[in-house]
Amino acid sequence: MNGVSISADYNLFINCGGNRVTIGDDEYEEDTSQQGPSIYGTSPSGKWAYSSTGDFIGNVNPKYIVTNTSVLKMTNPELYTAARLSPLSLKYYGLCLQRGNYTVKLHFAEIMFTDDQTYTSNGNRLFDVYIQVMLLLSKSSC
Repeated sequence: MNGVSISADYNLFINCGGNRVTIGDDEYEEDTSQQGPSIYGTSPSGKWAYSSTGDFIGNVNPKYIVTNTSVLKMTNPELYTAARLSPLSLKYYGLCLQRGNYTVKLHFAEIMFTDDQTYTSNGNRLFDVYIQVMLLLSKSSC
């Protein structure tokens, strides 16, 4: 067993775009890679991976992680201080999780506001959430 509890394979916490943080008994793994427009990356722990596709057209030095500069007055603000950007598609994969039922909690927050007319400006955020190839959430704007 190498000193690792079996329950560790029944939990997965990712701080999308942010540093590792512990909240209560839950340790959110960091997701801070600044790799380019089309990438498949595996986490250092090997418990999860992500893929990102697309290109920020016209931006010669795009950022794939953004940091909030506002003061956040909410519970657990460390989960909302950074975010991963993806111009087209962003997918996360849980790897090597044990068979069983899971509770999935997703936290969303708009943390960056600009006044320009680029991909970073205010507007609609389009996304779908699939788990085990089942569409569970579809938002045409949020």
